[in-house]
Amino acid sequence: MKTQVATLAAAVLLGTSAIALAPLGAQNRAALEALDAQLPGDLVNDPSRIDWQSYGADLEASSIVDESIPGGGAARRFEVKRAAEFIYTAGTNIPLTESVDRGETVTVGFYARTIESDEPDGYGVVRVRFQRNVEPYPGFGEQTLTIGKDWQWYEVTATAEQKLRSDDGIIALQFGRSRQIIEIGQAIVVSGAAKIAETGPVTVAAASFQIPDLEMPEGLEGTGTLINDPGQNFWKFGGSTGRHESREEREIWMMRATRFTVDDPASNLTDLAATVPINRTINEGDDLVIAIAARTISASTEDGRAVAASRIQGTSPPFESFASNRFRIGPQWQLIKIETKAPRGYGAGGAELELYFGGTVQEVDLGPVYVFKVEK
Repeated sequence: MKTQVATLAAAVLLGTSAIALAPLGAQNRAALEALDAQLPGDLVNDPSRIDWQSYGADLEASSIVDESIPGGGAARRFEVKRAAEFIYTAGTNIPLTESVDRGETVTVGFYARTIESDEPDGYGVVRVRFQRNVEPYPGFGEQTLTIGKDWQWYEVTATAEQKLRSDDGIIALQFGRSRQIIEIGQAIVVSGAAKIAETGPVTVAAASFQIPDLEMPEGLEGTGTLINDPGQNFWKFGGSTGRHESREEREIWMMRATRFTVDDPASNLTDLAATVPINRTINEGDDLVIAIAARTISASTEDGRAVAASRIQGTSPPFESFASNRFRIGPQWQLIKIETKAPRGYGAGGAELELYFGGTVQEVDLGPVYVFKVEK
């Protein structure tokens, strides 16, 4: 998590445009280490972040900043506009930054309050689950909490029934079964301890934390409203061919990338893929901008550039898609910029961006991906 300045060149693309990458933002590792020293066990998440992935067709998520919010002065507001049969149909995921081994004690604590709820007692309902964010989403330690009207500190503890890895381990907070508005503030996750705070709220150094700015390429500033999470904590990776490997890459924003390797020249383009959730509403006619950070490690193509493709598609039948593009990727980190218009509307979480890397013997690194709704 050290500060790194990246000097990266743009490249020539097919049917798209490229822009130069800007220097990386600073990461406050010292502040996290200071907080870790004051907590029981080992800190395994970043409590200064609340830009968690949210999902649900009837969910609206937004950020609020107010000095009166305990633990750092910021929170996420979740409005479930229509109750569903199952609680997991809407929620948010807190990513882990360190792994938790099987058999270890793991505890999550967070501030929360209910603004309104259709429950008989007027209180909100949140289910907490420790899990991996990959199919079939195995997890453990489920506990359902009743959230009061005033800010309170809530904790859930479990013994890890499986290893939670830093690249796909999450704390799932689920609340889709009730029509409600709840706010969730700073969250802390530790391993090796069954309690974070004995009584009352956590008041250690967390109060001095600031919500960090999103690492945004200079060429994308002012593009519009970001409608996805550019990081890779909540994406899905896989396919019927090739391999994908999560990597630490200090020359790119957020310092994480996924390397896709294809060895079979007879594979199909869609046989190795990444799925990027879009967690905000898209309206019919919206202008969208997609920016994909990527580079070629090796490729069997004539010009040595990897071939990839993208499209946006719905997450439910009939899985309609649009904005299909195929492009080549150069040997240095670059941003591939695609402009499109939505032919129909999608609710929050109702669409996703698919990126494909099969069909060619090649190795490709995929960095952050940005999807914007352009303001009119």
